[in-house]
Amino acid sequence: MAVDTTFSARRAFLDEYNNSIAADIRDQLKNLQQTIEKKTTVKITSKFYKGGIRDSILKCAVDEKSDLIVMGTRGASGIERILWGSTTAGIIGDTTIPVLAIPNEAEWKGLKNILFATRHFEADDKTLIPILKLAQLKAALVHVAVFTDTDDKDLGDYLEHGRLLNAYQQTLPARYKDVKFKTEHLEGKEFEDTIEQYIKGYDIDMLAMTTHKRSFWDRYV
Repeated sequence: MAVDTTFSARRAFLDEYNNSIAADIRDQLKNLQQTIEKKTTVKITSKFYKGGIRDSILKCAVDEKSDLIVMGTRGASGIERILWGSTTAGIIGDTTIPVLAIPNEAEWKGLKNILFATRHFEADDKTLIPILKLAQLKAALVHVAVFTDTDDKDLGDYLEHGRLLNAYQQTLPARYKDVKFKTEHLEGKEFEDTIEQYIKGYDIDMLAMTTHKRSFWDRYV
């Protein structure tokens, strides 16, 4: 039986090349870990996974029993791009762990205003608790915005969204006395555009939303 020595040589070269890249990445992770540890008292652990970005992040989060996934949205601009066209969006849709997505151009200016935007959320849902605890810790104002699509509106939508807003106004301040709230009923043709306008108008520092297992296009609101 003949042996293709050319193929074997190529395979050996590729293996050596991949191992060299992996070693370089591990060195970069180690250097990054040491740099961060010099600037903070936070304990840092670095992990290296082979495979796709999405699957590797999800596996790491499960392996480490993570409470929060923090991701940058490099290359993504605007809420619509972040929600629908990024790796971060895929992670958000496939995990039950909260995801903190930070745009590449974002600058930390403190946490004074948190916007929680929704049209399917209930005031007693436990997913709101981490947001309220964070607001309490930073003495931030929580803006609760219920969105109604003006292109697809009917009386039922307005009644339901009005009921949600009333629930927020009555339930949240009474239950969380140490947190300041501002409620808004937002209307517009596009959810993302309407929210972005509100963010700019009220100098919002953090946007919070929850996912729902319905159709792909409805899951973020």
